[in-house]
Amino acid sequence: MSNSRYYIVGNNDVWMIQFNGTTSGQYRSSNAMASFAIAAAQKLAMQGERAHVCVLDHDGQLRCKWTYNRDGHHGLTAQN
Repeated sequence: MSNSRYYIVGNNDVWMIQFNGTTSGQYRSSNAMASFAIAAAQKLAMQGERAHVCVLDHDGQLRCKWTYNRDGHHGLTAQN
């Protein structure tokens, strides 16, 4: 089972997704980009893969926003 990670990066005006070494998409908010990434990660999870969506927070740290683990647990994660 692979371990796929989607990274949401950007600034106040343009947010993009990084996945498998490529950057794509442009959204005006991190929440809109995260919704797109979560939908993509859910498709991978349905194929039996572990998937994670990480968002760059206001402190410049990547935080996990959504995850699906091999034990079947999935969903939004707690935010600090």
